[in-house]
Amino acid sequence: MKNYSNLIPACICLLFIFLIQGYSQAQTSILEGRIVLSKSDSLITTCQITLKGDGWEKTTKSDSSYNFKFNGLPRGLCNLTISNDRDESSMVIHELYLSPVKPLLLVVPLESSFFLDEATVTADAFKTTSETPLSLKSINWAEMQRMPGATLDLSKAIQSFPGVLPKSSFGYNISIRGGSSSENVYRMDGIDIPTINHFSIQGASGGAVSLINMDFIENVELYSGAFPSSMSNVLSGALNIELRTSRTDRFGSRVTLGATDYGASLEIPMGKKTNLMISGRNSFSQHYFKLFSIPVLPTYQDAQLRLHHQISKSQDLTIIGIGGWDKYELFIKPLDKSSESLLYNVGYIPEGNQSTRVLGGRYRKYLKNGLKTLTLSTDFITNNADKFIGNDSEGDRQLRYESSEQKIRMRHERLWNFDKNRNLSIGLNIDGIQWEFDSWSLKGQPSGIDTAILKSNDFIIQTGVFITYNQRVLNNRGDLNIGLRTDLSNYNLDMINPLAQLAPRASFKYQLSSKWTWNTHIGRYAKLPPSILMAANRSNNRSNFTHFTLADHLGTGIEFQSGKTYRVSMELYRKNYRRAPFLENDQIAFANSIGTYVAIGDQPSSSNALGRSYGFEIFLQQKLKRNYWWMAAYNFGRSEYLSENNNWAPSIWDSRHTVSITNGYTWGKGWQIGAKWRFSSGTPYTPFDRSSSSLVSNWDILQRGVFDYSIVNSERLAPFTQLDLRLDKTYANKKWSFSWFLDLSNIASGNIPLMPYLTVERDPNSQPILQSGDPSRYRMQLLESDTGRVLPTIGMIFDF
Repeated sequence: MKNYSNLIPACICLLFIFLIQGYSQAQTSILEGRIVLSKSDSLITTCQITLKGDGWEKTTKSDSSYNFKFNGLPRGLCNLTISNDRDESSMVIHELYLSPVKPLLLVVPLESSFFLDEATVTADAFKTTSETPLSLKSINWAEMQRMPGATLDLSKAIQSFPGVLPKSSFGYNISIRGGSSSENVYRMDGIDIPTINHFSIQGASGGAVSLINMDFIENVELYSGAFPSSMSNVLSGALNIELRTSRTDRFGSRVTLGATDYGASLEIPMGKKTNLMISGRNSFSQHYFKLFSIPVLPTYQDAQLRLHHQISKSQDLTIIGIGGWDKYELFIKPLDKSSESLLYNVGYIPEGNQSTRVLGGRYRKYLKNGLKTLTLSTDFITNNADKFIGNDSEGDRQLRYESSEQKIRMRHERLWNFDKNRNLSIGLNIDGIQWEFDSWSLKGQPSGIDTAILKSNDFIIQTGVFITYNQRVLNNRGDLNIGLRTDLSNYNLDMINPLAQLAPRASFKYQLSSKWTWNTHIGRYAKLPPSILMAANRSNNRSNFTHFTLADHLGTGIEFQSGKTYRVSMELYRKNYRRAPFLENDQIAFANSIGTYVAIGDQPSSSNALGRSYGFEIFLQQKLKRNYWWMAAYNFGRSEYLSENNNWAPSIWDSRHTVSITNGYTWGKGWQIGAKWRFSSGTPYTPFDRSSSSLVSNWDILQRGVFDYSIVNSERLAPFTQLDLRLDKTYANKKWSFSWFLDLSNIASGNIPLMPYLTVERDPNSQPILQSGDPSRYRMQLLESDTGRVLPTIGMIFDF
């Protein structure tokens, strides 16, 4: 008799899908919105709002309070257009997702000066600002959610944009236009947050997994230059995250299963003017990673909340909270069952835990002539790690690391709109920074092993003031923006001088025709060094060697827009770094420090490194048009620092050529498919010093090679390509919806090289082999490291 037991799971899946299809009948959706004008304008009484999807279109008008509502909408993706009654000017919000389970609620901040007098000139179909006319890319929830290879991870979703490094030679880092990951800042609903990732490295901002729940996000803006004056401590990139409005009609929930975690989100109405969103996620990646014998088993949990209260028609209050708790352990197998790469990694990687907590609020008041904004927040990060030689807790210690950092932030901004062509913004921010470091570690140098001790407990203040003036010129075809910012800190006497950090900036946008614009910007930006650098210098009585890092930016380019969904942009850029941190022990620029799992910069430094980054970008994008979309990006960039012999040497972020092509197609009832192809010419890395690394006295303690910083970044990884594929299907009913997706990352099994391992040769018993004739040294070998495997993910999303 035949055994049909292996068909039972398939039959159950087919029955489940059949039942879902039977219940997922055609249901209608609701969209409600409110347009918020930042100043009064008697010429604008109502706006026309048009929704356009695949094969359908609906139009309505806003009421006298600028509210609008659509009923009976087909589910799926659509574009929304807001038009002025007086002329043909309009704006477009792309790729809104309509669900029959819950209404889509929109709040659209809109300056009436957005509507131009000339009917021949239409507003940008792709969002820019007067301060950032070109170096700004925007991506909404629908685009991020379906991005191939992203698997519901924000930091992966932005890798399709130009200037974003696809992969660094070591670890997980967000590098933008050749800058280090410590040069980025992040803002959520106007509130500054310290990181967007789990497992961040102290002194940097990268991490393996996103800390932000994508279910909360409405839109993300990526800045790669021409940063707003209100942003402090930014040199290379900024992410401005806007969260969506929770439903107000009834209680709602969402359950998700992603690549490495599962979670749930709740939407809770609390009256007509107040709503609350909360979420929690828990990882299962530690079990998943064991299947691939990955040496580090990460466990993480996170929670997030957003409370929004509409105080009045012109005032609102938003409170956000973020919590992340991380733990990483080693996957240690018996020696006879461990590969050489596994033995190498568990030999030097520590075990530890981290936590991130953020609580903040934003108050806004819309006035007849402008806007007032006040934000208050606090964030707290802890980082603890331990490492014992041979992973024996009873043996000798290699590392003990304990740190905490807390920031209390306040920012106040006031915007005046004098008329539809001129506005002025003035603001002030004050940050209190408290840190505590207590670490002891053994570090390898070509001369031998050093003992590094860092012990510091301190509190400093950073204050910044900024002003921005914007005016339309040249018969409203030009948009001129001039800004000035300065920062100071009481860390030392030099940094308390505001003139030393004076940072002027200007940008100009000119409408060459109805489809072409020319954009340019120039400016200086200042950044306070990471706390770990300031703590190390203070503990070594070197506070006077620390200064703000300065970066001078210059960018210019043109942009072409055809219709409301297609654009092409080209931009040249250059950045010059001055007073950048230089690590005294390693004798390298801090921006070149990499290759560790816990912290970078825990040593004395001086602010005398010089760097530069320059290149050009080409970006083509077709937003959703009927049932397809695509984007393509090319970036050529160099990132370099001045070496000891006064030659420019590449930094670890010097990626040279990167290409990204992403496209997608929707069809039928809830089907989507997308693909993303990437190419990168590879990044530099610093080789190991074989002579010092092979010493028995070094290897037995460090269990890792010693870097040869005298030839920093003299090697380069091979180029790589990666192809990601994603398939989505959504079933929807009036009270629930169910979506599943299949994401195949690196489906072509392309070899993605990482920094190679220098390790010892081992005998059949996995013991190191001594060099013949020299018992003071081990025989060494170089192992190639890559991630050339297919990573499949099956995810599910339930909405109720």
